[in-house]
Amino acid sequence: MYTNVSGRQCSSIWHLRDSVVLLSFILIVYVPKINTQTSDDAKSILKKLFTTDAYNKAVRPTYDQSLAVNVSISYSLTGIIEFDSQKESLTTSGYLIITWNDYYLQWDPANYNGTSIVFIHQDKVWKPDIALQNGILEFKGLGSSDLLVTFTNDGFVSWWPYAILQSTCTVDITYFPFDTQSCNLIFTAWSYYNTEVLLTYGSNGLMLNQYEENSAWIVAGSDVGPKKGSTDATLIFTLKLKRKPLFYLLNIVLPVLMLSVMNVCVFVLPAKAGEKASFSVTVFLSLFLLLTVVAAMLPQNSTNVSFFGIFMVIMISYSTLTVTLTMFQLLLNSRDVNINPIPSWLITLTILMSRRRSRTFSKVRPAAQSQNAHIISISEYTDETTLQVKKSEVLPPSADTKLKVTWNNVSNSLDIVLFLVSVIIISLILTLLMVNVAK
Repeated sequence: MYTNVSGRQCSSIWHLRDSVVLLSFILIVYVPKINTQTSDDAKSILKKLFTTDAYNKAVRPTYDQSLAVNVSISYSLTGIIEFDSQKESLTTSGYLIITWNDYYLQWDPANYNGTSIVFIHQDKVWKPDIALQNGILEFKGLGSSDLLVTFTNDGFVSWWPYAILQSTCTVDITYFPFDTQSCNLIFTAWSYYNTEVLLTYGSNGLMLNQYEENSAWIVAGSDVGPKKGSTDATLIFTLKLKRKPLFYLLNIVLPVLMLSVMNVCVFVLPAKAGEKASFSVTVFLSLFLLLTVVAAMLPQNSTNVSFFGIFMVIMISYSTLTVTLTMFQLLLNSRDVNINPIPSWLITLTILMSRRRSRTFSKVRPAAQSQNAHIISISEYTDETTLQVKKSEVLPPSADTKLKVTWNNVSNSLDIVLFLVSVIIISLILTLLMVNVAK
């Protein structure tokens, strides 16, 4: 009985020993494959590529030098720093994602413990000398010597240079302040033609997922494509920027419209009022001041003119005419009818305007005339300054009643005519302005 138990124990011990040996064998075989990639592997790869294989960054990274290197570019816009419409310059911030395949940067990962990606400074490898073609500042390549590029074992190179770009942008102010501008960012590989380096846009094109909204402009759209008809290696990113008009509506457009209404109201003041001339001059100076403010915001070119600028020039011209007419009215109001008789056509105009107003005039009655008021009807006038009324229709036959027209009456009638004409003209101009802006 004792011997039998001991045999079972020995058998268990042998099975345990076999399991330990098997586990040790598995660990010896497979554990080295778990912890594979080390810094020594990366150093070995760089040594192989740049020392043993003598990598030369001046050589285009394709074995067949008659073929073009396909370079893919995407642009991620992070912000619009400034859009100076007067200087016609756009300053943006963002980064480019530039990728290509380098035939000479390849290795077998199995020889380097599965290492498939390596980092290196951008100046150590070939890269397209891409720069902003329509930049305002001096020529400067993308990135810096401190920036790294990554490349994989199959030669796929990825370069992400960040840049603050200042480019030119032709401004169309026709519909200011409701305008939309189209600005181009033109990237080109300066040293190559498109038969040597072909710039194409990536699947993402122009990205706005990290864009921070600007307080003055809205990105209304974007586009990307090659420069048509060009043999250069060029790619164009287009930004469509729509102006936010609220600031200009409150500070420029609305004051101009109110001054335009006040320009018409000059003819509401009677000629006897001493403020008529000063009021018209004040409106003129206010419009002129606003015109200088608007001109300071717009580019100094003659390519196109804004409808709003044309409207302001018309209002200033009309204000100049208003001041001139006001001075002429004051001159008429100061005349004496006995020295300067009133022309017959002005008398007719005054009568017509006075009928629309009240059908009553100042009447010269005898001292014994009754206090009863009557509305008189005009039949004919005997000279240039007085009208004879049919006495049988209005007053007793003994009354010698006449209607007297003075220069002040003429001035007041002109006010009515000019006010109505001004309202019609301003309404037509505003209608035409709104129709053109709506287009």
